[in-house]
Amino acid sequence: MIRRFLKSLEDPQYPLLAPNLWMLKKIGMILPEDKTAKICYLILHEIVTFFVITQYIELYVIRSDMDLVLTNLKISMLSIVCIVKSNTCVVWQKNWVEVINYITTTDKEERDDINPQRSSVLKSYTKYCRKITYFYWVLVFITFITVVTTPFIKHLSETYIENIDPSELSHNFEHIFSSWVPFNKNEYPGSWITIAWHVFVCAYGAGTMAAFDVSAMVMMVFFGGKIDLLRLRCQGIFGNMEKGLSDEETSEMFLRLHRAHVLLLRYSRMFNSMLSPVMFLYVVMCSLMLCASAFQLTSARSATQKLLMAEYLVFGTVQLFMYCWHSNDVLYKSERVTLGPYESDWWKTSAKQQRSLLLLTGQLNKTIFFTAGPFTYLTLPTFITILKGAYSYYTLLRK
Repeated sequence: MIRRFLKSLEDPQYPLLAPNLWMLKKIGMILPEDKTAKICYLILHEIVTFFVITQYIELYVIRSDMDLVLTNLKISMLSIVCIVKSNTCVVWQKNWVEVINYITTTDKEERDDINPQRSSVLKSYTKYCRKITYFYWVLVFITFITVVTTPFIKHLSETYIENIDPSELSHNFEHIFSSWVPFNKNEYPGSWITIAWHVFVCAYGAGTMAAFDVSAMVMMVFFGGKIDLLRLRCQGIFGNMEKGLSDEETSEMFLRLHRAHVLLLRYSRMFNSMLSPVMFLYVVMCSLMLCASAFQLTSARSATQKLLMAEYLVFGTVQLFMYCWHSNDVLYKSERVTLGPYESDWWKTSAKQQRSLLLLTGQLNKTIFFTAGPFTYLTLPTFITILKGAYSYYTLLRK
C-alpha cells in the first residue's frame, strides 16, 4: 500500500521533484491556477499567521510561569518560522516556480544523455533525494504525533489520574499549544474546540515543514549534482584525443559549459535569495529553541516527558543539520569544480584551446553557496557554532 502511494507520486514530467511538488501543492505553497482554490489557500495561510500572533499574546499573559513560558516559547518560535516559510513562498511564488522549471528542464536534459558516468551520477542523486524526502516526512510525522498526543499521554499517567477528580477529566484538559482564544478554553465545549483547532494548526505546520524543508534540500542536492556533472563534462571537454577536435568544435563545447555554469549561478543565487531570509530567522531562533528543549529535557521528572522532549530536541537538531550538511556539500563541490578542466588532456591541445580553457576556469572560480542572511554561510562549522550557542544559553538557565 505504501509502495503504491509512493509510486503514485512519481511524474515523468518532473523526474526529480515530483514528490516534493505534490507536497508543495497539497499544502498550498505552490498556488493552484483555479482562482477560488487560490483564494482559499491564501486565507488559510493568513488564518494560521493570526494563530501564531495569538501564541505571542498568550506568552505575555503567562510570563510569570517559567515552565509554561519555555514550552510556549519553544513552540511559538518554530511556529513563526513555519508561517515565514509559507508566506515567503507565496510572496515569491514567481521566483520559486522559475527555479523549479529550471531544475526540471535541466534535469530532463541531463537524463537524455547516454554517457554511463553521468547517468550514474543522475541515478545516485535521484535515489538520494527520494531517501531524504521520505525520511524527513517520517520524521515530521513522528514529531506531529508527539506534539498532538502529549496532553493525552500526560493524562494517562497514574500520578495525574490519582490527583484529579474523574468527573473533571473532560473539563480540565491540557491544550496542545498555549494560545489566546476569545472564549473560555478551560471548560467544555471551549476546551475541545481549542484542542481541535490546535490539532488542525499543528497538521498545517507539519505539512509546511515537510513541503518546504525537503524541497529546499532536494534543490540543494540538485545544485551539487549539477556541479558534479559539469566537472565530468570538463574532464572530457577535448573528447578522444586520438581523433582530436577542431577549434570550432572545442569552442562550441566551451560555450555550452560557460552557459551552463552561468545559468547554474543565476538560479542558485535566486534560490538563495528566497531561502536566506528564512534560514536567518531559523538560525537566530534555533539556539533558543534547542536551549529550551534541552532545559525541559533535563528538568522533566517523568520518563514520558523526557521521551517527548528528547524527540523534539532531535527533530530541531536534525532539521538544522540537514540544511547545513547539504549546503556545505554544494560549497565544497563548487570550490573544486575548477579541477575538471585540468583533469582533461589540456596539455595536448593547441594554444588557442588552452586560452579558452583558462577563460572557462575563470568562470568556474565563481563559487555557489547558500547563506543564512547576510552574516554567515550555511555550513557544518555554522551548525557547530549554533549548538555551542544553545549550550551556552542552557548553562545560563541551569544556573
